[in-house]
Amino acid sequence: MAHEFDDIDELDEEEYGGEGSFAFSSQPGGTLCVVDCTEDMLVKDSETGISRVVLALEAIKSTFCNKLISGSRDFIGVILCGTATKTNDYPGLHVLLPLDTPDKTCVDVLQKCINEFKAGKSQFGQGQDYSPYHLLWTCNSVYTSCVKKLTNRVVMIFTNVAEPANLDSKTRTLAVTKARDMSELGITISIITMPTVSGAEFNMDSFYSALIPDHELTNPTNDLEELSQRVHRRETKVRMMKNLKLTIGPELTIGVQCCNLYGAPAVKHVNLCSKTNEPVVTVSTVVKESDRSVLLPHEIHRSCKLGSETVIFTAEEMAQMKVQVDKGFYILGFRPNDIKFHHVAGSSLFIRPDEALFTGSTEFFMALLERLSARDMVALCHCVPREGSTGYIGALIPQREERDENREQVRAAGFNLVRLPWAENVRKLTYEPTVPPTSSQVEAAKALVLKLKARYSSELIDDPQSQQFNKTLEAIALEKDQIEETEDLTKPDVASIDKRAGKEMQGFNETVLPKGFVIPDACKKPDYKRVINLVQSKNLEGTLGKVSVADLRLYCKGVRIKVSSTAKKAELLEAVKRFLG
Repeated sequence: MAHEFDDIDELDEEEYGGEGSFAFSSQPGGTLCVVDCTEDMLVKDSETGISRVVLALEAIKSTFCNKLISGSRDFIGVILCGTATKTNDYPGLHVLLPLDTPDKTCVDVLQKCINEFKAGKSQFGQGQDYSPYHLLWTCNSVYTSCVKKLTNRVVMIFTNVAEPANLDSKTRTLAVTKARDMSELGITISIITMPTVSGAEFNMDSFYSALIPDHELTNPTNDLEELSQRVHRRETKVRMMKNLKLTIGPELTIGVQCCNLYGAPAVKHVNLCSKTNEPVVTVSTVVKESDRSVLLPHEIHRSCKLGSETVIFTAEEMAQMKVQVDKGFYILGFRPNDIKFHHVAGSSLFIRPDEALFTGSTEFFMALLERLSARDMVALCHCVPREGSTGYIGALIPQREERDENREQVRAAGFNLVRLPWAENVRKLTYEPTVPPTSSQVEAAKALVLKLKARYSSELIDDPQSQQFNKTLEAIALEKDQIEETEDLTKPDVASIDKRAGKEMQGFNETVLPKGFVIPDACKKPDYKRVINLVQSKNLEGTLGKVSVADLRLYCKGVRIKVSSTAKKAELLEAVKRFLG
């Protein structure tokens, strides 16, 4: 049986432009936090009075709480080194928390350990010297014993000791070899430096530079929030959606990775049986209309009417019609970087090199990035994100690496792939003629804007609803008695605005608005109390039918009577009478 369809491109409805174009890996990541508990890490800071060990454990506890609240399936564990206790044959190494998903018990264990270190009565304390080779071997064993397959495996070492004590040449060689083996297995080792006791700079060259050749040193910090952000950045896995080919010419192709910078998280809905509360499996079957016989996939075709004829297509033929070129990015040319905001026709991607696809991709990619950045130009390309996709025109906008004052990476080096519109998507709009403002009105507006000018950054204002929601979840998960209130920074400070620009606002109103104009109160709340009293009094008088439809709707909303948005007056009266009895 042929099925008609309205849009011949319906199979391509997931064409890039939304979150459903690429599938992320559903496998969780794993992070091992290693805290050095040697003598230098136990010294308390002169300003804050908090030791380096406590600061590191507080940052780790913050990470546990964040993952617990967000429902993350990532695994995380904690290992203490330089302790008096041990959990294996290696002295000075204690696995405080094995690699597992975070829960309330883990947070309680961390909090108990923090309280003991603060009081100076920790059961771990300052113990025996440890071997970095044994430490890496223990980390590798923890990952090997994990039954769950992990994608992003990271070992973060919190220390302010540039070279472990009693480190001989044999142990150094074994540690470097073990670190190289772990790197080949996909385990990343990262050093988070804590402030040294003497205040000197952490010397990577003494030991850790051989252990982690490509590691870039950052400035140590005593700030808990900054340290928590560093832990979050190190353990967050890169959201790579796909690796594709970037073709520059007939004989020049490199490999690139596509990453999504922003996007709503995918929410998987599960249908449950109302009686047993078990998941329900939905099975769809296509049957023939005439005799109700089941149709197999190869027996199902699609049709399209062209004039008086009906053209039938098979699924294979439709797929072949859409294949124009192989998936990948094809450079069309270069032009000055004059891309405006209104030129963007969809979500953007972040492109970075993929050395695993083609050797030498990173070197050529960075050379192209450097030259386009130096000349302030962009590359135009034809983008085909997947097989069977019709593709689109995009612009590769270069982005150089940026670091903050602590040498932490703020922006990574790569290209922002911006989707551009086709010629058919650009429309010419007609605007109604407007009265041009006078020079005095323009000057009044300028004075008002200058007075209310403020700096804005997306990192300064948190979403109050999501923050309060997370704090509520945290209170429930950690069984807290009280829920911490969140300050809403989105509400305008009326008193401060009036003090800063009161005269300018009054002058602007007098110049622009006509005399006698009253500004309506847009934020006026509905008067539920008046409507409720009105309906109750009319009901007692027996004249409920005289109440207007607007008041009836407002009454239903105020007392939470569920009615349809298209309900008529008779239906509203019936619902109100039923509620009033």
